[in-house]
Amino acid sequence: MNIVSLPHPNKFLIIEPLDYDNPYNFHTPHRHDYFEIILVESGNGHQLIDFTGSELKPDHIYVVYPGQIHLLKRESANGLIIQFKKEIFEHIFPIQHHYLYSQESEIAVTPADFKHLYALAQSIFALSNNENLSPLSIHKSYSYLQIILISIIEFSNKNPHQTASNFAGKFLQLVSQHVRAKKKVADYSEMMNLSPDRLTSLCKDAFGITPLRLIHEELLLEIKRLMVLGNLSLKEISYEMNFDSTANFSAFIKTATGKTPSELQSELKSE
Repeated sequence: MNIVSLPHPNKFLIIEPLDYDNPYNFHTPHRHDYFEIILVESGNGHQLIDFTGSELKPDHIYVVYPGQIHLLKRESANGLIIQFKKEIFEHIFPIQHHYLYSQESEIAVTPADFKHLYALAQSIFALSNNENLSPLSIHKSYSYLQIILISIIEFSNKNPHQTASNFAGKFLQLVSQHVRAKKKVADYSEMMNLSPDRLTSLCKDAFGITPLRLIHEELLLEIKRLMVLGNLSLKEISYEMNFDSTANFSAFIKTATGKTPSELQSELKSE
């Protein structure tokens, strides 16, 4: 599995210019075990986040979550990229990392709002250039990040409602963590201490679709990730995803995509 980690394992927070020299091969899709917040100040480019492409645009912010497949082509884009581990959420309470989970990875903001957030990112960058930061200065950089993240959460929730937002993030987090082993709505309703009917109602309110469809979408996404990035055979992927048999694995993919597993894998690797 081609998983990229932060180059400085003892740092929870790193910030670089958008055109920094990557420590990994950025010409092929990859996944990393940390968050990325990309702030594009000018120029253009293109990126792929979990098989959805988007153009890089000035005054836009992009969020990449741990485990997502990512490919960034900067072209003429200039800006800053903030990278941080989940452990940083221990220092920016009360934000929880699942609050950042959203259906949209691209966030458009007004030029004034972008200028404000970009100035905060520049403050983090200025602090990061000091190799002998005091503990207070480190937490100052965490505070700047906290304001950026709170703003992103507000911008990405056009009709914010704290309970719904918390539910959505927690449910997506649980599905992301457990989908290899748990594929039934009842599994997640039990974990969330909700009845299946209540979970279905909340999912329809928050996402417009049923929890089973969300589970299947995440399941298919994880299968696609293994097909693209791993060296596992299709039979091994079926086993890794805890299907009862390769026949059930094939049937799931056929129902979801209209393709056989081998056809889907060939299509993904040709993109």
